[in-house]
Amino acid sequence: MPPQEPAMPSSTLLASQNSSSESLDLMRNDYIQGTAKKSSHTEYTREQLLSFAKCFTSDAVKASSRFFKAINFITAVPSILIRYGILFPLRFFTLSASTIAFFMALPIGVTLKSSDIVVGYALKIASVLRLLILPCLFCVFQSLCVKYYCKGILFSLGVKVNYIGEKPQLNEPHVFVANHTSYLDYILLGAHKFPHAVVMARHTGALGFLQNNGLNYLHSMCFDRANITERKDLSESLKKHVKSPDTWKNPMIIFPEGTCVNNKYAIRFQKGAFELGVKVCPVGIKYGRSFGDPYWDTRKGFMHYAYYRMTRWITTVDVVYCEPEVPRRGETAVEYGERIKDRIATSIGLEKVDFNGMAKRDLLRVLNEETAYKKNI
Repeated sequence: MPPQEPAMPSSTLLASQNSSSESLDLMRNDYIQGTAKKSSHTEYTREQLLSFAKCFTSDAVKASSRFFKAINFITAVPSILIRYGILFPLRFFTLSASTIAFFMALPIGVTLKSSDIVVGYALKIASVLRLLILPCLFCVFQSLCVKYYCKGILFSLGVKVNYIGEKPQLNEPHVFVANHTSYLDYILLGAHKFPHAVVMARHTGALGFLQNNGLNYLHSMCFDRANITERKDLSESLKKHVKSPDTWKNPMIIFPEGTCVNNKYAIRFQKGAFELGVKVCPVGIKYGRSFGDPYWDTRKGFMHYAYYRMTRWITTVDVVYCEPEVPRRGETAVEYGERIKDRIATSIGLEKVDFNGMAKRDLLRVLNEETAYKKNI
């Protein structure tokens, strides 16, 4: 006879099942522990964090009828062949050419800026040229380089922009403020009329290279989110920046949400930009979703998003310039920011929610835990 499995007493089997059930319950409790407690790093409970996950989900418009679903099915293969076989190589070539041209032009700008250029020290007029005219030429040249590089990037990513309203050009302390969906937000504004300095978190990789070798020439500011001291120093530097007449030609653009949102919602605006007490130029940026999702999940990196955009048919964007706003008498920085947020959200049809973007990391951690729990069930 073939060997038989040893018989297990019914009482032992029942105890084993109960133990397994208890283990599963304990596992679930470990994952949901703190549902009613606040994290040491955020003002939200676990349950509240999950309720705001809707602000950071990726999706695109899908066909709603059988007819359009059938059309999409029939055209799927030709679409892939054209987008990946023709559009992507052409756009990649354009992006590469724009990038090479931009970084080849940078040394010219640096040369113009240098105070060591020899133009005839014996002549006083040469000194005037060296000290006054050349720095001005540097600023103009660098602005043109950044502006047309931004245009080249938009073209290579298949972006079609519709600018609505007049972009303010002010000769007084001011900042531009906009909602934030992806790194394209800066490029959209930088390609129109004049480029901007920008306040942004420090990145590595390709985006970090651009920060250190392009945007820094426009007096842009980068910071480490985890470094509290650096963030405080940034606040003081920003106040000096916006009050300097030399920076008004390339005014600072700030994304006060502090993180990328999926372009359906407007989350809480951080008060830093509104503590400056200067005029604010609100800008609403609204992406079309018909040919792809506009949201940049920063965990996937700069080049992943660029590749995704280059393989879409087109990316349509509306950029809405609102009238500049000034702080009202007795208005706090938080109230000022809320008013600007309301203005931007209304101009492009975003739903307003009161979520602190600084808690996004906690939200992503909770979502990862939920995903891991479901896999272990």
